[in-house]
Amino acid sequence: MPSILATALLTAALTAAPTAAVSPARTDYRAVDLGTLGGDSSYATAMNDRGDVVGRAQGADGIYRGFLWRRGRMINLGDFSPTDVNDRGQVVGVRDDGSGAYVWHRGVLRPLGGPSGRPVAINDRGQVVGHTDAGPVLWTNRRPRPLPLGDVSDINERGQVAGGVSVPDGFHAARWHRGRVTDLGAGPFNRSNTYALNDRGWAIGWQFSADQSERGILWRHGRALDVGTLGGSFTRLRAINNRGEILASSQATDGSERPALWRRGVLHDLSLAGISTEGEVVDLDDRGHIAASIRPVWGVSRAVVYHPR
Repeated sequence: MPSILATALLTAALTAAPTAAVSPARTDYRAVDLGTLGGDSSYATAMNDRGDVVGRAQGADGIYRGFLWRRGRMINLGDFSPTDVNDRGQVVGVRDDGSGAYVWHRGVLRPLGGPSGRPVAINDRGQVVGHTDAGPVLWTNRRPRPLPLGDVSDINERGQVAGGVSVPDGFHAARWHRGRVTDLGAGPFNRSNTYALNDRGWAIGWQFSADQSERGILWRHGRALDVGTLGGSFTRLRAINNRGEILASSQATDGSERPALWRRGVLHDLSLAGISTEGEVVDLDDRGHIAASIRPVWGVSRAVVYHPR
């Protein structure tokens, strides 16, 4: 393992961490509560660029079921756990009975494969990436193709797949496209991985700082950029849209973890713009809407969408 000094110098060479801003990215946000299926709680897992949100919600019987929220209406998806939704309204996820990966569309569930399938993302072409017991796969027209990766996290409209690969004594963030794997590299301790990518091929993920804190990284144009923090030690990235805006949560100088938005080189504290610190931000679309799960009272979770004013 390289020395702390050497790895710190390597990080400095690869990244340029901007200073966090104390002003909000936008003046204010309006929260829309997505409701439930008759119970008390709901939570969001993903959002598409049309503002549709998927997640899980309690029914009147207290049981959680999958939902698709569209145009102000929550659609009950039944015993289904959604992980992603594309702009065509196709929802990918797993059945609660353990029968594997499925795609829901217009009221119909279609299986992707065997019971070991665990999908993570779907693009507008209907391509799905996920995991099986045999390793990461790409499903095209419901036909699986093994991927030469150790992990997968997202797929964009060009068919580029974000993930990671095992390397000697480590694990690196990577991008796969048309049979070719691009190693995105890693910082200290030879560890990094991806969370998502946009249609421009910009990938987001993490690597360690010299003090072993998680740092949010943007890989673009062959370079790794540390997006910085709100004054604390770590930043965890959540999503990136096609405008290059990155949704995150970051530690502030007082040690608290706050929602954040990185835009044009600056990380903004979204708690100053009206976004709750009681919960977590989940996803954002190209219009700047943010899907989140908040805790309005103890023991209750609600899926919400924040609309920028």
